[in-house]
Amino acid sequence: MSARVDVLLLSLGTTFGWRVADSSFLEQLERAGVSTRAVSVRFGAAGRLRRAYPVNDLVEASAARRSLRSAVRRHRPRSLVISTTTAAMLAESASLPYAVRLDAPASLNRPGAKNAVLHALERRALARAALVLPWSRAALAALPAGSAPAVVVPPPVVRSGEPAAERERLAVAYTPDVKAKGLDILCAAWTAAAIPGARLQVFGVTPETALSYLRRSATPVGDCIEFAGWRAPAEFRAALRRARAYAGAARWEDFGQAPLEALADGALLATVPSGGPFEALGIARELAPGLVAPSLEPPGLAAALRAAFELPEPDARAYRGRAADRLQRFEPGAIQRVVERDVVPALLRSGDRSP
Repeated sequence: MSARVDVLLLSLGTTFGWRVADSSFLEQLERAGVSTRAVSVRFGAAGRLRRAYPVNDLVEASAARRSLRSAVRRHRPRSLVISTTTAAMLAESASLPYAVRLDAPASLNRPGAKNAVLHALERRALARAALVLPWSRAALAALPAGSAPAVVVPPPVVRSGEPAAERERLAVAYTPDVKAKGLDILCAAWTAAAIPGARLQVFGVTPETALSYLRRSATPVGDCIEFAGWRAPAEFRAALRRARAYAGAARWEDFGQAPLEALADGALLATVPSGGPFEALGIARELAPGLVAPSLEPPGLAAALRAAFELPEPDARAYRGRAADRLQRFEPGAIQRVVERDVVPALLRSGDRSP
């Protein structure tokens, strides 16, 4: 039998972003002197049942319960952290204190009567928790009534390197889910903006997938749009350091890591008011309301993009400075202080740690 650990983290890990965020959170716990172990959810044959919501969530929640039960017997943890509200819905905590990490509550991103059972399971899981760890202030505000005490612990967002001495006439976008991330809105807006000498580089989607979707949605595709496909994160961040603007067209953002990274790397954020707990939206409105479209419609985003490219350079420099100030709470050191001050004590009683 393995040595007992302070915190067992159950990772649903269904997206790359969640896997990176879970790894980062484990490192934060370990720097706080906490012993950890991570366990991934295994779906097995039941994974083939994931075809639509709410069935997807129930399949994932059932698999998470099985994985957690086995992991608790094997590792004998003193406390638990369950990543995603879905994984927590049916979890059996074995009377151990547990925290739930989430980018958005199901009550927000799974609306409607057909998801009522998910909402009920979520309310129960979050009420029984010792702590809820939303990624953003927007997710905090959307937590169901009766949830356990909550502490915002975002994934870290830091500048990726030195920005280009002179910005290119380039806008960057990230649309891995062409519908949710609004590829049609993006391309229609870029075509309508008709910014002289500027080009748009779209990451996260291959040319074949992008053009097929745009044909189906009868979206015009103007010149100077490059579909860059899937690139290493370092290539995406390098493009942000060269770009004048980041173009956000998402219909829905659960957190919005890419727009925050754009702000960290000095790109101006021209965006639609995406639904969901979109953390960068409030920052964007504070920095320059004229760069935030009034709706999800392409004409508004086109106007925001034109405004970003027309912003005088002294104003752009001031924008970048204010953005850096607002991103300080996403820096690793700031997050580490929150973990040590607010998270670890809630999970582990004084002295109840591995020697």
